[in-house]
Formats: sequence, C-alpha cells, structure tokens
Amino acid sequence: MNPPQVKATIVSEAQAKNLLNDNNLGMNETSGDILNNCGVMEYHKESGNLTVTFRNMSLKRIRRADRRGSEFVTEEKFTILFQSTFSIASGELVFQVRTMSLPVVVIVHGNQESNALATVLWDNAFAEPGRIPFAVPDRVAWPDMGKALNSKFMSANGRSLSLENLNYLAQKAFSGQNIQIDDYSTIQLSWSTFNRDPLPGRNFTFWKWFHGVQELTRKHLRGPWNDGSIMGFVTRSQAQDLLLSRPNGNFLLRFSDSEIGGVTIAWSGDDPQTGTSQVWNLQPFTGEDFNIRSLADRIQDLPHLIYLYPDIPKDNAFRSYYTPMSDQPLPSNNGYVGSVLVSRIPQIPVTNCPDNPSTPGSYTPQYDPQSPSSCPPSCGSIQSDIGISNMQEPMMNDGIADYDFFDEDFDFSSVTLDDYTDPIQGFIPDVPMEVMEELLRGFEL
Repeated sequence: MNPPQVKATIVSEAQAKNLLNDNNLGMNETSGDILNNCGVMEYHKESGNLTVTFRNMSLKRIRRADRRGSEFVTEEKFTILFQSTFSIASGELVFQVRTMSLPVVVIVHGNQESNALATVLWDNAFAEPGRIPFAVPDRVAWPDMGKALNSKFMSANGRSLSLENLNYLAQKAFSGQNIQIDDYSTIQLSWSTFNRDPLPGRNFTFWKWFHGVQELTRKHLRGPWNDGSIMGFVTRSQAQDLLLSRPNGNFLLRFSDSEIGGVTIAWSGDDPQTGTSQVWNLQPFTGEDFNIRSLADRIQDLPHLIYLYPDIPKDNAFRSYYTPMSDQPLPSNNGYVGSVLVSRIPQIPVTNCPDNPSTPGSYTPQYDPQSPSSCPPSCGSIQSDIGISNMQEPMMNDGIADYDFFDEDFDFSSVTLDDYTDPIQGFIPDVPMEVMEELLRGFEL
C-alpha cells in the first residue's frame, strides 16, 4: 500500500453540521484557503501507527458567515477537517476517512486574542460528548468554571489556585449581580457574565481581567507566584485589614482591580500628615513596567518595604530574583558609561519601621537640601518614580563618601569640620588638600 496523503481544510460550524448529516457532502467545500495543507503519512513500525506532520501550514483567507444577532467575530467557530483516501488489495477496496479538530477561532489582530481564548475555553471545558457542532451550554455551574480556570492558570503558571483564590474569583465574577453569599456551589455563571458584560465600574469583562492576570504572571511573576510570595487574589480592603494588624513596613502583592494585567504593592506605614499608621497602595505595575525593571528589583529599591506579609524579610523572599549588580562600571567600547534605573516613592517617608534587613551593600544617596536636583527619601507622591543612579554620586568606602574631585569655585563659608568628620569612627577621612586647608583655618587642633 502506498502511503496515504492527508488534506486539511477549514470549514465553518454550519458546514461541520452538514458533514455529520450528509456523508456525500462535497469534499472540497471549505470556508477559507490554507497553504501547505497536504502531507504524506509515515508508518512507524514500533507503534504500528501512521502519522502526518503539516509543516508551514498557514491560513491565507477566511470566508465568514453572516453573524446572528449579537454574535461577535471572536465567537464564530471553525474546525480543521482532515481527509484521506486510500486503497488496499490492489485497489479493490477504497476507503475515504475524515475527522475534525476541536473548534478554532480565526482572528486578524492580537487585541482579539483574549476574547477568542474565552470562546475556546468555554467550548473545550463545557461541551457535551457527541454534541452537534459546536453546541455549548449558555450557563455552567460555578464549581465547573472554577475547575476550568484553575486548570488554565496552573497550566500556564505552575502553582494551582487555592480555595480562597477561587472564592475571590467567584465574588468578582458575580459582583454585578448583588449576590451576598459565601457558598457559590449552586450558582450558575452565564456566558454573558463571563465575557460579554463588563464588570461594575470597569470597561472590561471578568475573563479579560483573569486572562490579563494569568499572562502577567506567566511572563513576569511565575517564580514568585510558585514560591508563594504573591498573594494576588485579595481585595484592597482585605489587604488593608491584614497589613494594619502587622508592624509598619509589612507589604503584600495583590492583582489590581482597576488594571488589566496589573499588580500593586500594598504596605503599611505612617501618614506624614497625621503620624497614624495606614496602608498605601502603589500605582499598579504592568508587563511594560517589568520589561524595564523587574518586580524583585523594584521591591529591593524601596526601603519602605521590609517584611513580606506576615513576617518574611523581603530579601529572603526575593533575593534569588534580584539582578546582580557590580560595583565596577561595565566596560564599554563606545566611550559611554551605563546607568541603572532605580525605583523610589517620593513624599511617603520611611519612619517608625523596624530595622530594615535590606540587602547588604545597598546605598541610598544622601539628601542635599541646597541642591534642587536632590530629593530626600521622604518626598513625592504615591506613584513610584524611576531615578537614574550614575557615576556622579560619591563612591562609598566603608560607609564614608570618598570625594575624589574638587571644585575650585566651591564656597567654603558654609562648610564645617563636621561635614568631613566620620560620626562613628571619629576621624577625618581622606579629603582633598585644598579642602583640608580651608577647614583647618580658625580651628585649633
């Protein structure tokens, strides 16, 4: 027997139904044009199977049916039809075989991907065996949806969703229906609630929010998520209650309610106006932010963050994800010296916190009140800014600034001996001779 050839075509939902009802339907009826859609099957002696691989197969054109009512493009389902004809016994017996793939959704732009994946997930998770193509229920029980979401999230990110996580998701999914219960096992979730109707006060659906969280975690947070360092699925009010029960400097990570694919850092600290302890929330970080600087490095930058809730030193939780830093400038062939981006939180002071177990060797430039370009650690807004650390800051030697430059126009009238005296070791470090001569005038040593 010659190896049989297999042809792949794309057909619509209506054409798939007709195929099941009429076996003599034209073999060439399609809903689009596929390039490189033919392949020859190979026989494997070990398994006794025939297989075919389609290399470089691509969809060139699609012909869509007229949509019904409120149906969206991303809810229109197609299937790949595989067909083959082969003969045995010197051509005396001829067989025609065919099979259909699971439903596929055809999109033309990346911004349609999330909605298309919602259609595929709903079909794969809730289709009944032996159904008419491609019938699915309009409503499903929440426990079944919870299993589907957990399977999807775990497949992408490793660690599964906890019961608390699933309960949080149920509260979010049904937030527009005023359902005030703790047990969602008997509640039905409709397709409209899942991916048509926006969440209350938002312009996105429950599925779009969930998919954004899943993708952010997959691309940028997978390690900390699997370590258990990201609480994630927790409301703002719950985070506040948790953090106010701990000393200042405690923080946790939760997925943003207002941003698709965003994560925010909530931490406890003193209000600079009233001096009372309160919970602050950073503006959410998205994947674009983490393409610039990772979550772990941002956490390392911020002295406000001391203990990951409830009492884990932040270095213990995130040290393995810090970007290694060298004290020496990187070699450059183009004559330039590189700079490093650093996160900071202006205007929110670091006060009344326990000793900060920050990474040894970390250095925060000193604040100069006379310099408009200098900013104290306690200035600014609740948004985190990015500062650039460059070679203009004095290098630190055992905690002492090493000033290896001298400005001939420097005004010595505002300088005292205390400015160049180490308060701990009690000696004058190595400073330029010109500075030393000016300092010693008028002093009796």
